[in-house]
Amino acid sequence: MIATRIRRVPALYIVVALAIGSAAGAAAQDATVTFVDGGVDIRTEAGVVRRADFGSGVNGGDRIITDRRGEAELDLAAGGTVRVAPDTVFIVSGTPSGQTQSRVAAAVGSFSFRFRAAAGNEPRVGSTTSVAGVRGTELVVYVASDGTTRYEVIEGRVEIDSDGRTVALGPNDGVEVRPGRRPGQVFSFLERPIDYAVWNSGLIDEFLSSPVDSIRGLAAEMHALIDEVERRAPQSDAMSEEARRARVRLDEIREKDGDDAAEKHFTDVLTPLRIAARAEFVSFRFVVLSALSLDQYILSRLAAEIEAAYFFDPDASVLREFRAVLNDVRARYERIVVPRLVPSDV
Repeated sequence: MIATRIRRVPALYIVVALAIGSAAGAAAQDATVTFVDGGVDIRTEAGVVRRADFGSGVNGGDRIITDRRGEAELDLAAGGTVRVAPDTVFIVSGTPSGQTQSRVAAAVGSFSFRFRAAAGNEPRVGSTTSVAGVRGTELVVYVASDGTTRYEVIEGRVEIDSDGRTVALGPNDGVEVRPGRRPGQVFSFLERPIDYAVWNSGLIDEFLSSPVDSIRGLAAEMHALIDEVERRAPQSDAMSEEARRARVRLDEIREKDGDDAAEKHFTDVLTPLRIAARAEFVSFRFVVLSALSLDQYILSRLAAEIEAAYFFDPDASVLREFRAVLNDVRARYERIVVPRLVPSDV
């Protein structure tokens, strides 16, 4: 097991989206549970819940759910190990057809990640609002309730791109990235884990001092996710429809040309289409669930914070500006993303 540097986060859910696997292996097992402590469940894409145990397989579209005393470690087929804290919801996804690079992301909370596969296929690591490229790296990622992402590199190198600026991190380097802003100054953390609750509370206080700037940055990140959902939806739908038509064609070929011709169609046409369509769909779901997580675990919480702060001043101009930005991005989210959700998502 990797050494964990995660502190418990009471009454807080962590949503981690893992984009792993490849088009050729989309239907194969994408991760294996290698450590379980406390209550850990696996919720399949269809919403069926089963208890996780050592050796349990996890496929694209599944979620790992830990209770307040539960912890789990996953061994990723793409090469890597993730250790997560209690009160955590994992989402395992896939990589689009034609791509090989995996991704590990968190919506809120923290996780430790170690990449161990051959160089050249390192994943993208971060949150729903920030992403970094890694090189043979072990690192810790913290994501606050305001969307701020903090990277701490234990081993290897990380390059973070945000708002047109790139910063490079080496061992014992850290940096924080606010949504919609450039990365902050690189600092040395000397492998001392932060107190997540104190760090997160301080960022919420900063948010309340400048809520409009914060919501604008988050809205920009949400619009970017919605743009990707809108762009990729037709391709995902088209690939699913092509696989469906190939399945219908299989019965027609069997009836007209016999079992041998049908078997050839199944092997040469239907199976590759199903694998590619599945890989694309699960990867597309990663984007959809990232938007869902950003709305549920960050935007909703910040809205509750600002509404409580201005409870006795409901006509304050800052509150009106905040609501206007939030309502605008949520209207687009509900129009484009919500129809792509399934009942088990909420």
